[in-house]
Amino acid sequence: MKMKMKMKSVTLFFLFLLLLEALWCEGCLKEEREALSGLYSRLGNPLIGDVDTDCCQWGGVECNSSTGRVAGLDIFMWDSISQHYINCSDFSVFIDLKNLSFIGLPNLELFPIKNLLDNFNKHSSFHVFETLSSKLPNLEVLRISGIYLTNHILPSLEEFTSLKILSLQDTGLDSDLHIEALCSKLRNLEVLDLSYNNFNHTDIGSALSGLSSLNSLYLENSGLTWRSILNISKLSSLEILNLDDNGLNNSKSIFWHIKDKDEFKWPINLQKLWLNYNNLADEFLPSLSGLPLLKSLHLKANQLKVTLDINENDGFKWPTNLQELWLSHNNLSNNFLSCLSGLPRLQSLDLSFNQLEGAINISGLSTLINLTNLDLSYNNIHYFVANQDSKRVSRLEALNLDGNMIDGKKLRESLRALSSSMKELQMSHNHFIGTLLAEDFHDLSKLELLKLEQNDNMESEFFKSIGNLTSLKVLSLSYCQINDALPAATDWFKLKKLEELNLIQNGFERFLPKSFINMTSLRKLDLSQNHFMGKFDSNIATLTSLEYFDFTKNQFEVPVSFTPFANHSRLKFVYGKGNKVKLDSQHSLQTWIPKFQLVSLSLSSSIETSSFQLPKFLLYQKYLTSLDLSSLKLEGGFPHWLLENNTRLTEVVFRNCSLNGTMQIPLRPLLELRSIDVSSNIIIDEIPSKNISFIYPNLRYLNMSRNHIQGSISREFGQMKLYLLDLSYNQLSGKISEDIFKAWHQLDLLELSNNKLEGPIFTIPTNLEFLSLNDNNFSGRLPWNIFNTSIVSLDVSNNHLVGKIPSLLNNLSTLWELRMSNNHFEGFIPLESTQLKDLKYLDLSQNNLFGLVPSFINSSVKFIHLSNNHLAGLPKKMFTENSPLVMLDLSYNEISGGIQDMVKDLSYSKLNFLFLKGNHITGDIPKQLCQLIKLTMLDLSDNKLLGEIPHCLGTMPFDNNNLDPLLKASKGCFVEEYILQQSQSEHKKEKLSFTSKKRIDTYTGSILTYMCGVDLSNNKLKGNIPYELGNLTKIQALNLSHNDLIGQIPDSFSKLVQTESLDLSFNKLSGEIPSKLNILTSLEVLSVAHNNLSGPIPEWTNQFSTFDESSYEGNPFLCGPPLPKSCHPAPIVIPNDLDSDKDDDWLVDMYVFYVSFVVSYTLALLTTATALYINPSWRQAWFNYMEFVILSCYYFIVDNFYRFCNAKM
Repeated sequence: MKMKMKMKSVTLFFLFLLLLEALWCEGCLKEEREALSGLYSRLGNPLIGDVDTDCCQWGGVECNSSTGRVAGLDIFMWDSISQHYINCSDFSVFIDLKNLSFIGLPNLELFPIKNLLDNFNKHSSFHVFETLSSKLPNLEVLRISGIYLTNHILPSLEEFTSLKILSLQDTGLDSDLHIEALCSKLRNLEVLDLSYNNFNHTDIGSALSGLSSLNSLYLENSGLTWRSILNISKLSSLEILNLDDNGLNNSKSIFWHIKDKDEFKWPINLQKLWLNYNNLADEFLPSLSGLPLLKSLHLKANQLKVTLDINENDGFKWPTNLQELWLSHNNLSNNFLSCLSGLPRLQSLDLSFNQLEGAINISGLSTLINLTNLDLSYNNIHYFVANQDSKRVSRLEALNLDGNMIDGKKLRESLRALSSSMKELQMSHNHFIGTLLAEDFHDLSKLELLKLEQNDNMESEFFKSIGNLTSLKVLSLSYCQINDALPAATDWFKLKKLEELNLIQNGFERFLPKSFINMTSLRKLDLSQNHFMGKFDSNIATLTSLEYFDFTKNQFEVPVSFTPFANHSRLKFVYGKGNKVKLDSQHSLQTWIPKFQLVSLSLSSSIETSSFQLPKFLLYQKYLTSLDLSSLKLEGGFPHWLLENNTRLTEVVFRNCSLNGTMQIPLRPLLELRSIDVSSNIIIDEIPSKNISFIYPNLRYLNMSRNHIQGSISREFGQMKLYLLDLSYNQLSGKISEDIFKAWHQLDLLELSNNKLEGPIFTIPTNLEFLSLNDNNFSGRLPWNIFNTSIVSLDVSNNHLVGKIPSLLNNLSTLWELRMSNNHFEGFIPLESTQLKDLKYLDLSQNNLFGLVPSFINSSVKFIHLSNNHLAGLPKKMFTENSPLVMLDLSYNEISGGIQDMVKDLSYSKLNFLFLKGNHITGDIPKQLCQLIKLTMLDLSDNKLLGEIPHCLGTMPFDNNNLDPLLKASKGCFVEEYILQQSQSEHKKEKLSFTSKKRIDTYTGSILTYMCGVDLSNNKLKGNIPYELGNLTKIQALNLSHNDLIGQIPDSFSKLVQTESLDLSFNKLSGEIPSKLNILTSLEVLSVAHNNLSGPIPEWTNQFSTFDESSYEGNPFLCGPPLPKSCHPAPIVIPNDLDSDKDDDWLVDMYVFYVSFVVSYTLALLTTATALYINPSWRQAWFNYMEFVILSCYYFIVDNFYRFCNAKM
């Protein structure tokens, strides 16, 4: 009894101590929290948590669970701009600190001592570590990575005698200087990482020999040679060695030692060896024979072939204790499998990405009696064969055959020859030969996982006997594009053990089969991105174990009430966007209480529905973390009660849900909420900003764009920890406080465009990358430091900004989009803007800029908009030959001179749009223009171009299939490839103004990508219209008006089958309008007005019947509809008179006329001859005049004769 009483007393005493410890531990200490706060602020990082919160919850902080003191600190790179300073005193309070990391701080000045690396003899720059070692006596882990320190840092680390793990990755170490002295001090060191340094000429083995306790050494990518590790065997306690990516090859001198003198040896106790990504060949392998304890060998991405000759001739044997062998990405062939004898303990073998092909004899694997995992992926295997006396790989559990060409007809036989004990089989990314059926796997009675993703030649017939795979737990058959219905005669209900089924993006059609029921173990079902239709009530109701259900982008009919899920007590994740959400009779029932508690719900409708209230089942949800009801037509305002009920919510999306009224916020703080999206609704009034930062203390993303929100932007937003704030397309007004955002604010994207904001632009946070202030009423000058921030994309277009454009820093390599159009900027274009190598988009149009257009030879810009300025000329060299330029718009400037040099620069570019309209450009149209074969739109109108139109212009394709791929993929929006699929902000559409159909139209977005046209109007072009222009069959508009073109309209214009607007007015064209033009069924506008055309207008049919007189006016010799002038006027009929006297009078009158005419003509000739005879000066003038007339007629005939002949040729 006494013994029991004592035991109870001891137990109670320990419980009392534990209780005291728990009561005492209430988070990190105040002095530690204050020290961390100061440290973080100097490092340019806003706190993850508030200053008054537990610092143990901050990023990069790890605390002791018992004492609450800080035990670990990871200090990462938070920005690349600030210069980082760290004081010794920062760490003096962390007496329990055991783990300290400095990772990726390129601008770190290790403690405030300047010229750290310039005073090596005094070691002043590294005394800090010596001081620090006395303040951190318990430090066991020290990681310094990505900081250039060199070997001179090593002596200052000698006092960290308690270190067990030291990492000096990428710190500029380049020799064995100070390494031996350091090793003599760190006797307790077990793990050393010196990767990403340079020990090319260092005997690293000897230098580290003093580390008697060293267990693991990492020398990845350290420039090693075999000479560098010749004495690596001196590290006798080493068990793990990583020599990846050092370019080690088969040095003859080293392997001479191995064979004859036996000088090179690996550490005898080595258990894991990494030699991936080197250049090792078969001659290297014998060096591994003396490693009896080696368990894991990694030889990925070398040059191994390993044939049978090595075993026979060199006496090579694999280390017999090997359990893992990784040989992927080598040159191994089919014969290699016979070289795997003597590995009785091998459990995992990776032969992926080699040269195994065709029929594979697997008899060599029969000796691997413990092999459980075999990876043969990404070879060219068709099937397996085995010798009659060979055994199966009896313990094989996992086989990977991804990326092969498996023969479906021989698959069952192949699997039977290999093993019947398999539990996991992967056969994705195959191009199957023949048909694959579920019955091919019937012999695998233990099969639990079967992955058949992204295969070719898969058919729905595969599923007919799927029910016989009764042991299956996971079946994944996604992205196979089967494009058929699931067979009706299947037996899905037999799969009682199936827990996960993935049938994503296969093009499945029609209804789920009736047998798709009673899979009572099914926890995850993914049917997304197919064409399933109908109701799934009866099918889904029987899957009572379902936890995850994704039916996104199908045509299922989903009742708003969610009653099909009434019996699903385990349901947690439902994703159903893009289906047919419908109202049902039970929608308004208040009595149904769901059994499930959802964690994530995503639902939207692909059809229009009448508005309805939020589903009633949401009233009972308490554990939601993510809710997305985009595009559902909901009634009422923002459901703040839903946020109050679900305090774990992290994401809420009500985009385009017809929400109205004011934006109400919950009454209590929501600590977990990170993202709110209520864009594209009808929310009105002001944002309740009085305590929004208190209610949403950890909100990172807030999107309220495209509503009807009014009022001003409160300073409260500057107190929030937002990364993204989008208030664009509202009715916000007033000024924004200049200091609304502190310089260190973490805001990354700010969208305030399309409002009514005014006043000067506020201070820009240094971390801001995307800023859109366009289409407001901002005035004044741009902030002087706007380009000293992290800006990547800036849009201030369509405001009232004035002054000069601030200089762009040359090292601002991140800026790739700059839009400043339609303001009042003046002065020259900063030359720095053309030096930014990442700049892809530049729009400075509609300002008051003057001077020369800058040269872009050092830029990779793709879009240039400089129209509507006062730019006066072009540089001699404007672009490089391989410029990535897609769009160049210099319209409506004062550019004079020729464009030959610029066009020559662009002759090998991929330019799609060239607009030079409204300048003073002179000279001929350069023939080099015809080399711009990617052009889709060309506008040279309203200039002073001379000469003829180049005939080669008609050989250009002008085809929108030649558009820039990104511009086409984004439907006419400027977007970089890495954000093409992102939706962080609405992509901005490209637009250009072009004259077509007698009006100036602005082509925007996707419409621009379909437009092709040529405008050469309002110049002084001469000569005939080239016959070749009729080959521009893809253009929608051709404008040659207001020039001095002569000759006829080419008959080839009848091939302009896609042309909608053809303007040839105000020229000197002659001849008839080609009659075949009336076959142009796309032609909407035609103008040949004010020429010298004659003859009949083409038949008034098809599109020609829609043209009125204005299309032909100014051509007096044209006739036919719609002109009033007829081409076949009726003859004048003179009525007969019965009075014979009148007939006689008519004959007498005509006789008198003829006589008088002859007499008068004769008298005129005689009078003229007499006068010339009497007056010799008159006579001389007469003969000169007649000579001039005769010569003029002669040359007129000759000129037209040659021109006629050339035209025919």
